[in-house]
Amino acid sequence: MRRPLPALLALSALVLTGCGPTAADIQAMVDGNTAYDDALALREDVVDAGVECPGTDQLRAPADASTTFLDCANGVMAMAVAGSEESMDQLLGLLRDEQNASILHAGNWIVISRDAAPLEQLQDELGGQITTNP
Repeated sequence: MRRPLPALLALSALVLTGCGPTAADIQAMVDGNTAYDDALALREDVVDAGVECPGTDQLRAPADASTTFLDCANGVMAMAVAGSEESMDQLLGLLRDEQNASILHAGNWIVISRDAAPLEQLQDELGGQITTNP
């Protein structure tokens, strides 16, 4: 069984001296969920995980400018980063009705795909939970 306390203490010491990750970084490591500022930052991690997502045209939600969307130009995948917990709940609610889609989500982000395979690869790298709609 892993004991995270020594690692957390070491990371906390680094943060206090200004030499390590921020408190938000530590929380993300503990939770296994990374929060993103926008869909472009999420796309960067998706591509770094080895999943193709051509295109960088990010859109902002009209009702909530801090919520962003990005549709991969290959038509296989799309992603969103919610600006608030309420926005995240609304996005998940809308996607529950999307037929034949798989959704990987955690924290404030969502990746949706018609094929679950790339989401499983992303889950290994980014964490999160996969939901598949019939």
